[in-house]
Amino acid sequence: MTGNRWAMLTSNKAILADFFRDNPAAIANYLTEKMKENDFDAARTGLSLVMRAQNVQMLARDAGLRRDALYRTFGGRIDPQLSRILRLFDALNVQASVVRAGPSEVQSAPSWTAPDAFEGLAKRLTQGFASNRFEEAVLALKEAVLSQNVSALAREAGIERRTMYKTFGGAVDPNLSRILKVLAAMQLRLLIVALPHRSALPRPKLGRPPKAPRASS
Repeated sequence: MTGNRWAMLTSNKAILADFFRDNPAAIANYLTEKMKENDFDAARTGLSLVMRAQNVQMLARDAGLRRDALYRTFGGRIDPQLSRILRLFDALNVQASVVRAGPSEVQSAPSWTAPDAFEGLAKRLTQGFASNRFEEAVLALKEAVLSQNVSALAREAGIERRTMYKTFGGAVDPNLSRILKVLAAMQLRLLIVALPHRSALPRPKLGRPPKAPRASS
């Protein structure tokens, strides 16, 4: 499918719904593709399209967010924070795991840590993201970052050392862009997986419900 054709399709919410509405497997595959190169703009766009494909009012309810907050966070204009990404994932019935980046995404082996160390980091981060719980994910990121030479990691990620400590010290809600930069520096990437089916309240179809007929006088 050409870029122009895809852009035309994704501008139509009904077509988006056919692709992604209440379909965790399709959502997981699409978001994995959008996030595989740790490109912030691609990841943000992917999250926005998936959000807009749903019944947003019901999705906001499932995520524990106000509808306007969901639109504002995932409308494609701001840098979403981890806590809301995890809430969105939980509402969509998907979760993130962390794996080694493919050879095409890796520039060269880092000199500041052993390449084998990244396998352990991927495992720890996957454990942290597994439940879509913010506290566990933040702790895993903190442990992964602080286990490295932070100065070298910050330099590789293009983030100031002081900002690295502040962002991943466990006391703030990190933004997606910085998480992706750190993953890229560690030669890791996100892999989104669908969770087993769970029962939920039925969601209405797109559009407003039909008006009830007036009672005859």
